[in-house]
Amino acid sequence: MKPSGEKKRIRTESLALRRALTPGEYGALSEAVAARIWTLPEFASARHVMTYVSSKDNEVDTKPMIRRMLDEGRLVWAPAMRPGRRMAWLPLRSLDELAESSFQILEPQPRGSDPAPPDTAAVLTPGLAFSRNCGRIGYGAGYFDRFLANHVGTTIGLAFECQIRDDVPSEPHDVPLDIVVTESAVYRRD
Repeated sequence: MKPSGEKKRIRTESLALRRALTPGEYGALSEAVAARIWTLPEFASARHVMTYVSSKDNEVDTKPMIRRMLDEGRLVWAPAMRPGRRMAWLPLRSLDELAESSFQILEPQPRGSDPAPPDTAAVLTPGLAFSRNCGRIGYGAGYFDRFLANHVGTTIGLAFECQIRDDVPSEPHDVPLDIVVTESAVYRRD
């Protein structure tokens, strides 16, 4: 099977596993992932963090993490999708600033001349499936891969253990992450 066909199959399987989590399981697993994030030296020392905002399909819940980062005085940016399949990263000062986009994801609203995040910021990255060696299968539009191809800061995937596989197919445009964190493990790229 071609990598793109295999990726489509894995996306479908992983999404079904995530959607099958009960609300109680989802909450407990998200809390465990969040607790493990703060044990990472690369994250604990990150003053600047770029993060997705969990919005759909039982993505690891980032909202409590975002609240804590803001309470700690960290500078937080969240993505907003733009034409041409690109992401703009906008500063986030409160979860109250978020609005649902046409993609059914929560995005910050632009406020004029927003500062850009530094290219050394830590990035919390979503995905549908991950390998133990930090390969990633996203949703298929390539937004994060295009961004990550030029980012030099630490990249951290957030997942539940049910999304982890021994390996995931990779194509030339796919960008591996530095770290993947689940409720029970931290995986690092070789």
